Amino acid sequence: MKLFFISFILLSLSSITAQEINFYGEAKEGGIIIGQGKNIVRAELNDTDLQVDKDGVFVFGFDRNSKGVYKLKVHFNNRKVETFEYNIEQREYEEQRLTLASKYVTPPKRVLEKINREAELMKAARAKVGKLKTALFMSGFSFPVDNVELSSVFGSQRILNGKPSNVHNGLDFRGAAGDTIRAIADGIVRIAGNNFYYNGNFILLDHGQGLTSAYLHMSKIIAKDNQNVRKGEVIGLVGSTGRATGPHLHLGVQWFKKRIDPMILFSIKLK
Repeated sequence: MKLFFISFILLSLSSITAQEINFYGEAKEGGIIIGQGKNIVRAELNDTDLQVDKDGVFVFGFDRNSKGVYKLKVHFNNRKVETFEYNIEQREYEEQRLTLASKYVTPPKRVLEKINREAELMKAARAKVGKLKTALFMSGFSFPVDNVELSSVFGSQRILNGKPSNVHNGLDFRGAAGDTIRAIADGIVRIAGNNFYYNGNFILLDHGQGLTSAYLHMSKIIAKDNQNVRKGEVIGLVGSTGRATGPHLHLGVQWFKKRIDPMILFSIKLK
């Protein structure tokens, strides 16, 4: 009887531990949530399957205009299902007024063919995203430059020459030409693009499960296509290539097509 009692207690404790999930991030516009737990076999967000790797890690994000309630269901190998609800926190965004030369606002017709070709190259690169199930981002996140001084924040509405333009979907870091740029997390280079009209010299990193980071306007690209890079590894140098008025780094983060505020990543402390 004593042996049976001990075995029962151990099984009970194992069952309780199996349902523990650690969550990181923020449920807000431009936010991201990372989950990790033992014995997870499936996760769904609003009835759409998420990718779950062998370590029980999954991720999902919310774009700038996400609203309402999102329901997460996590399935365990003992057939238990736990449900979590996220009521998306709304944010207020800055308005940024800029006066620029017309060439920075409306591309001349002679470059439209170039822009279309580059769009196809980006489409092909992003088609590879989502096929990597391993959560390389569990390396954690670090700033891409030494000088963490921003000239533009995520989500700001830009007014160019008095007219509303695109929303700014990333962070702009001030910098001097030649400053080093580092990968914010472990990843794979999906494209190292040279002299694109908008992006200039840039790199797109795939961190797994649909999470990507893009580094724009480089003066020099150091990492290569399909290269595996580690968090903090130098991948390029700050510049002003593409549609840029001066040297800086534009950092953009996406979860599939949803634009994520990179500052939320930098506040995450993974165990």
